[in-house]
Amino acid sequence: MRAGTSRPRRALDLVAGRTHVERAGSDLGGSDRVAVLVHHGARPEVTRSFRELVGAFVAQDYRVLVVSSSEFREPLVWGDGGPDDAVTVLRKPNIGYDFGSWAVGLATYPQLRAAGTVVLANDSLVGPFAGLDGVLGRLHASPADVWGLTETLQFARHLQSYFVGYRGGVLADAPLDWFWRSVRHHADKQAIIHRNEIGLGRLLETEGYAVDAMFGAGQVVPAADNPTIAGWRTLLERGLPFVKREIVRSPELAPRGQEIPAELRARYAVDVEQWLDR
Repeated sequence: MRAGTSRPRRALDLVAGRTHVERAGSDLGGSDRVAVLVHHGARPEVTRSFRELVGAFVAQDYRVLVVSSSEFREPLVWGDGGPDDAVTVLRKPNIGYDFGSWAVGLATYPQLRAAGTVVLANDSLVGPFAGLDGVLGRLHASPADVWGLTETLQFARHLQSYFVGYRGGVLADAPLDWFWRSVRHHADKQAIIHRNEIGLGRLLETEGYAVDAMFGAGQVVPAADNPTIAGWRTLLERGLPFVKREIVRSPELAPRGQEIPAELRARYAVDVEQWLDR
């Protein structure tokens, strides 16, 4: 370690005593299917996109833990009727980014680790514009220990972290338990990717876990490209009911990204801006 530098601190240490349960849903340990969904917003009103994501998991008999790092003090506003009884909401400081939020959720409710299927997902995608029947059906049918929506070879082979499912209680295994308890807060986005997303991929390979993806590296775009950006249209054509929020807001980042709103209108009869607005 260079002089004058210090190792980033664990996210769990930085948020200790600074989290609270905003809404206690039905027993999170009472289901073999659990989704831990990361949320961040500038205003209390929850977007339609995130409401649909939560609802799609509930429709598939999942208990849902929302871990929100939004910095306003007011409770989240869900619209008419609020969230389903299957939804618990945990609030925390905006520390550790997505991996920090997943780590806090798993540490707060350790019984989740042993569930048969645990999905860790975030709100970086817009959608789902259709139910998650097909996506979750593929997950539930997979013999893999760890399953993701998309895989890439960028920097190193790994599952993209925005939607990853863990099967058979493997989150309770010592290597994965250690990984999630050790997640640290990094201010630099590239450090987050290398230490957490790619670091997790290396751990899974080293420990011999079976890993699979709905779209493996090279199936959508050249293996070293980012499929959610370079392959957004192909993913829609092949049944993924999401599109990356980043390229909706900045279409110049994706090939023919300016066509995304029209493609979603034609395919799903939706106005994507309404999914981003409160």
